[in-house]
Amino acid sequence: MESYYAHIENNIVTSVEVVTDEFFNANPQRYTGKWLKVGNNSNRPFCGKGYEYLPDKDKIIPPKPFPSWKLDVNDEYQAPIKKPIGDYFWDEITLSWKLLPILPV
Repeated sequence: MESYYAHIENNIVTSVEVVTDEFFNANPQRYTGKWLKVGNNSNRPFCGKGYEYLPDKDKIIPPKPFPSWKLDVNDEYQAPIKKPIGDYFWDEITLSWKLLPILPV
């Protein structure tokens, strides 16, 4: 069965390879540096290039969506201002939520 392995540099996923565990273990010269098993057969979710690795929690999380956003206690990024109910998008320039315009049909 194939598995997914994420290459980590400076706590960022730089690539993900799909190989069998047998191939991965038999080729240590090919897989130098820090590699983590992700996805199926692992306790970590699928991920992609740019995801972040939190080594103190041995956890991989999606990339930070905007520079102003911060991690909450659940390791999920949150905007500095709570999103209003409705169709809003985050504007990083003004650090505020903006209402999506309604386009004519």
